[in-house]
Amino acid sequence: MIGVLAILFMIVSTYLSSRGMTGIKIMSSIGGFFMIAMNLVFIISSIIVIILNHGQLAQPITGWQSFIISPNKSFQTPITIISFIVYAVFAYGGMETVGGVTDSMKHPEKDFPKGLIIGSLFTIISYVLMIFMTGFSVNYQKDILGGNANTGNITYVVYGTLGKAIGSAFHLNMATSLMIGEIFTRAIALSGLMGMIGAFFVLLYSPIKSFILGSNPHLWPKAATKLNKHNIPANAMWAQTIFVCLIIAFVSFGGSAAANFYQILTDMGNVAATAQYIFLIGAFPFFLKKDYPRKFRVFTNYKWTVALVIFVEIIVCTGIIFTVLQPILQHQYAKAFWTGFGPIFFALIAYIFYHVSKKKNNVD
Repeated sequence: MIGVLAILFMIVSTYLSSRGMTGIKIMSSIGGFFMIAMNLVFIISSIIVIILNHGQLAQPITGWQSFIISPNKSFQTPITIISFIVYAVFAYGGMETVGGVTDSMKHPEKDFPKGLIIGSLFTIISYVLMIFMTGFSVNYQKDILGGNANTGNITYVVYGTLGKAIGSAFHLNMATSLMIGEIFTRAIALSGLMGMIGAFFVLLYSPIKSFILGSNPHLWPKAATKLNKHNIPANAMWAQTIFVCLIIAFVSFGGSAAANFYQILTDMGNVAATAQYIFLIGAFPFFLKKDYPRKFRVFTNYKWTVALVIFVEIIVCTGIIFTVLQPILQHQYAKAFWTGFGPIFFALIAYIFYHVSKKKNNVD
């Protein structure tokens, strides 16, 4: 049933996205509003809890180790701590996707960098602040290990526990506190749904537009580069949807073998989604050296820019390397292989596609 609903959602989302940028803007704005609102609810509620509890933390701070050593045993060794960098990269990953819709902005040369900076600052501040504030109301041993928390429902557990902590801080009875926890859980579930739908609409359109319309059109079939009356590459989007729907159907109705296949795809995609940043970051100094017409420049000191690029490259590469090493140390050799092989596999597909299309269509 879930597989059927997922396929229907893909079809409806693609149809609405192919109707033009207006629908994409509306859905992404609604999703963004819900997510920002729930972040503010979390921060304000956490402050209320800590004030009413007279500074008593649910997760005690026992020293400086509390700030650098996770209570989660899976992230207590140096290698696992460094591998967590990939999670941090994923927190920012996706913002570059918005680059595909800059031509729909009134003043892209000003609005896009400004939005990117605001988005980055908001992500950094909320990421750090909300992780720290989780300890105001959530005790790792009692609420996480003692409950049924996992990577899929951890957000709901944290918000539900925060709701109960609010009720307890106001000295409400247990039934009322549990009800507040349920309200918080349902609120974050709704905002998460709206946020994912908003992001989904952008991700359906923006990467397709960037890849196909941003490259040599002769590399692609004519149908792929054709725009509909709304100036959207609808044919390419529908091809993408058909492919995804086939994978969903295969995983949903193919039994354990299909589920294992999906897990392999997930492992391959983990590093592959981050590895591309290595090339984007490394290309930036060379891009600055090109004499492209620019109305403004943010990075004016070339030496400092190169130093910054090297620093970021080291962080990203280190995170990727240790993400591959971690399953090896845990004797999960199949996961380690597919995680490391992912970027090679997808790069090989892209290389073959490029050279076949180049030869077939006589592209210089």
